[in-house]
Amino acid sequence: MARKRLKSFATMLLAMAVITASAIVSGGQASAAATPVKGFYVNGTTLYDATGKPFVMRGVNHAHTWFKNDLAAAIPAIAATGSNTVRIVLSDGGQWTRDDVASVQNIIALCDQYNLITMLEVHDATGSDSASTLNRAVDYWISIKDALIGKEDRVIVNIANEWFGSWSSDGWASGYQAAIPALRNAGIKNTLVVDAAGWGQYPNSIFEKGLAVASTDPLKNMIFSIHMYEYAGGDAATVKSNIDNALALNIPVIIGEFGHKHSSGDVDEATILSYTQQKGVGWLAWSWYGNGGGVEYLDLATGPAGSLTDWGRTVVNSTYGTLATSQLSGIYTTPGYQPVPDNGNTPVPTVPAAPTGLTAAAGNGQAVLSWNASSGATSYAVKRAAVSGGPYTTIASNVAATSYTDTGLTNGNTYYYVVSAANSAGTSSNSTQASVTPQGTPVPSSSLVLQYRAGDTNSSDNQIKPYFNIKNNGTSPVNLSSLKLRYYFTKDGNQTMNAWIDWAQVGSSNIQTAFGSVSGTNADTYVELSFTAAAGSIAPGGQTGDIQLRMSKADWSNFNENNDYSFDATKTSYTDWNKVTLYNNGDLVWGIEP
Repeated sequence: MARKRLKSFATMLLAMAVITASAIVSGGQASAAATPVKGFYVNGTTLYDATGKPFVMRGVNHAHTWFKNDLAAAIPAIAATGSNTVRIVLSDGGQWTRDDVASVQNIIALCDQYNLITMLEVHDATGSDSASTLNRAVDYWISIKDALIGKEDRVIVNIANEWFGSWSSDGWASGYQAAIPALRNAGIKNTLVVDAAGWGQYPNSIFEKGLAVASTDPLKNMIFSIHMYEYAGGDAATVKSNIDNALALNIPVIIGEFGHKHSSGDVDEATILSYTQQKGVGWLAWSWYGNGGGVEYLDLATGPAGSLTDWGRTVVNSTYGTLATSQLSGIYTTPGYQPVPDNGNTPVPTVPAAPTGLTAAAGNGQAVLSWNASSGATSYAVKRAAVSGGPYTTIASNVAATSYTDTGLTNGNTYYYVVSAANSAGTSSNSTQASVTPQGTPVPSSSLVLQYRAGDTNSSDNQIKPYFNIKNNGTSPVNLSSLKLRYYFTKDGNQTMNAWIDWAQVGSSNIQTAFGSVSGTNADTYVELSFTAAAGSIAPGGQTGDIQLRMSKADWSNFNENNDYSFDATKTSYTDWNKVTLYNNGDLVWGIEP
C-alpha cells in the first residue's frame, strides 16, 4: 500500500529553509520552574479533563510553524468555529525554523485566552523511520518543558507527527517504547499522543503493538491517533473498523487529522463525523489554511481569519460539526476553577454529586428544564412526579446535555421534577425538586431554530457575551434581513448600554444592534440584533454560524447575570434555547418572551 503524501507547503518552505545546527537544543538543559498540576487523564477509552469531565476533542489543525506571524489572527477565528481544541504544528529545528520555549508559551497563553485546549506536535519527523528524528523530537520537548509543566490541564503533547512512514509495527513500537519513558523521566506529565505508523494511516500498528507501547507509560496517560485520509478513512466500513479495533484496546483514540479527499482517493468524512460522535471519539480536521502542492482543497478557511471554504463549512456547520457537537473543557466552564498541584496520584472517576440549580420553565404543554453540570458526570436522568416529593418516574435517561424539554403535558397541571447524574462509577442522589405548571401561551412553530451558548460563563463580571446560531430546517432559503433576534437580561442599573459584534461568520459589519425595554420575569432590557441585506440568506438545511455578541455598561460596572432571563452558564456549546426569541418580518417564530 502506498504511503500517504505529506501535505505540501513547497513555496513557503523554500523561503524558510535556513536551518542551523545551533537551533537544536539538547534535551535536559531546561529545568522546570513550574509545579505540575492535575490535568487530563485516561480511564478506559475515555479522556477526562482536570475537573473530572469527559473530554471529546473537536477542532482543527493549524500549521503554525510555517505561518508564525498569523497566530494572533488565526486563534480567535478558530475559537469562533466552536472548536474546543487546536492542534499546533511546531518545528524542533530539524527541517524548519525552531519554535523556542518563549514562542510556545505565547501559543499556549493565546489558546488559553480563547478557551482552546492546545495540542502541540513536532512536524519535522513526518514520514521518517529514523530513531534519530524521533529522539530529536523527544529532546525538543524536554528542552521546552518549562512551557509544559504546570499546564497539564490545558496542554496535550503529540510526540511526533506521523513518525515512522513504513507500513509496519515493530520499528514504530520500539521507537515509542523508548520515547515515552524518556519524556516521563524528564518530568513531563502531560497526556501524550502517539500517531499510527504509515504516515498516520496504518492503524494496524496500534492494533498489533499498541498495548506494548502503552505499557511503557508509567502514568498510563496516553492516547493513540489515526490520520484518516484515503487509506485509513476511505469508506464507511474502514472508518468504523479502525475506530472499533482501536477502542478494543481499552485506550482512547482520536482522529488527529482527516480531510474530505486526498491525493490518492476519496475520504468518507461524513462517516468520520457521525461515527466519532456515536462512539465519543475526538477529531481534529486538517487544516485551517495554507495547504499547497495540489491539496489546497484541504484548507478550512481562506486565510488566518478568512471565510470558511466548503470543507470548512462541513467541519464547522454540518450536523456533527464543531458548532453542534463541541463542548469546552470543564476548566473553562467550572466557576472558580483553579489548577490543583499534582500529588502524583492518577485520579479515577467517583460517583458524581447530585446536580444543583434545577429550574423548570413553563411552555405550552411542555416544561423546559435546566441544571448545573455535575463534575465527572457523563449523563443525566430526568424524573417526574404528579405530586410533590414523588414517587418519581424516570422519563429520560442518558441525557448528555444539562437541559431537557418535557413535552406532551397538560396545561394547568403542576409537575414535579428531579435530576440525577451518572458516570462509570455510579449514580448520584436526586437533585432538589423543581415544579412547573405549563401555560397556554402558544410556542411558535417554525422551521427556524435559534441556538445559544454562553461565551462568558462568569455571571458577575462587567461584560455579557451571548453567542448565537440560527438554523434553517426548512426547504426554502430565508433572507437574514427579514430576521431579528432578542436576548433578555436585567441591566442592574440605569447606565447606557453598549454592544459590539466581535465576530460573525456572516460578517460583523452586516449585523446591527439596538436596546429596548421589557417588563417580564428576570428581564427589564433586551438587545435586538438585525441584519443588513449584505448578510445574505440561510440556505435550506444551513445555518449562520457563530454570531458573537458582547455588551457592557458605559461605566463598565459589573452585572449580575444569575437572574437574567436568557442567561445560562451551563450552555457552553450551541443548544436550542427558547429563552431567546427570533422574529421573521415581525412575527415571533422562535422562543418564549419573558
